[in-house]
Amino acid sequence: MLQSYADCKKCLRYINFMFKKSTFYLNTHRKVHIPLPFPYVAPNHSFFKYDQFYWDSYFIIMGLLRLGKVALAKGMVNNFVYLFKKYGIIPARNRYYNLGMSQPPFLTSMALEVYEKDGDDEWLKKVLNTAEKELKHYWMNRTHKVYEDLSRYADHFITHLTAEHESGWDMTSRFQDRCLDILPIDLNTLLYKYEKDLAKLYKEFGEKEKAKELEKAATSRAKKINKLMWDEHHGMFFDYDYVNQTTIPFYSVASYYPLWAELATEHQAKALVENLHHLEEDYGIANTQKTGLIKLQNAYKQHDYPSGWAHQHWIIVKGLLNYGYEDDAFRIAQKWVNLNKQVFDKTKFFWERYDVVSGSLPKTERYGLQKGFGWTNAVFVLMLDTFDGLFDKR
Repeated sequence: MLQSYADCKKCLRYINFMFKKSTFYLNTHRKVHIPLPFPYVAPNHSFFKYDQFYWDSYFIIMGLLRLGKVALAKGMVNNFVYLFKKYGIIPARNRYYNLGMSQPPFLTSMALEVYEKDGDDEWLKKVLNTAEKELKHYWMNRTHKVYEDLSRYADHFITHLTAEHESGWDMTSRFQDRCLDILPIDLNTLLYKYEKDLAKLYKEFGEKEKAKELEKAATSRAKKINKLMWDEHHGMFFDYDYVNQTTIPFYSVASYYPLWAELATEHQAKALVENLHHLEEDYGIANTQKTGLIKLQNAYKQHDYPSGWAHQHWIIVKGLLNYGYEDDAFRIAQKWVNLNKQVFDKTKFFWERYDVVSGSLPKTERYGLQKGFGWTNAVFVLMLDTFDGLFDKR
């Protein structure tokens, strides 16, 4: 049983050290890397040195803010505004060969996290303007918006493989090697949250017509998500195969994004909680249902069972808290924090992902298992901050 912050002092010292070691300021061209105007935190200082990843940054930013590093977090958002203005895309990371591919979009969410700390209205308006353009001109362009005004993952190569890379779930059995044929529940939930965030903030800033337009878009998207992606029989949101016009009954963390974005109804939330057993293991949440461990070049798909990822644990925990399922949220957070700390005590590192079935480090896939690690460090801080004082009371 962990004793909250007091029991994790070594972990927190490590996290602060790694955030510092993985902070880069690359303001000139360096081989494949695009220079950025502000310092940023990379996932680690070795394999991913000089990389600012898109969806990683949302979770890293939340960790930085909990540690009081507001200027660094704000600068990371500014880098994405700069990239979109220059290239018309927020790329998966700041590498030239990634300029045709993005990642799950979290720009409004990271901006709101920073805004909550520093309250800079003019800055927020600038980021909102970029997010609205990203929504309309990238995620809702003719490559991505393909069926009933819902979107898919698809980069400029227009292949299933590279679309799966854009999803951030590279690689997974979830998409059945047909990513272009699928409307993902996580992506469309993220775009719903963009529309809700933009509508709420434009209303607060007095831009009522824009607010109405975006609120209407969010309402329409939610209806279509419920129509196509909610499976009442299974009590789950699933990805939708628009080519064959059917849901894909495959259990994964993606099904819980509607809780995080507060898109789900109370009835749906209850069903989703009752279905946690499909993913919950002794040491945390597996990214997907058991898949039979599909081999990929003598390895395993890293976003499949039995791998658990920090950022996905936060999505589920925050989603459960949004709907008042505090005991379930705490149980999952406690499993994850304990796993991180137990492996840290043995290896002296936090890692990119873990095997939540055995409580150990997982098999590798496309590249060696990475230590560091940006969003793992950040989510550990988030869990402690959210449940401070509870780990020793239950």
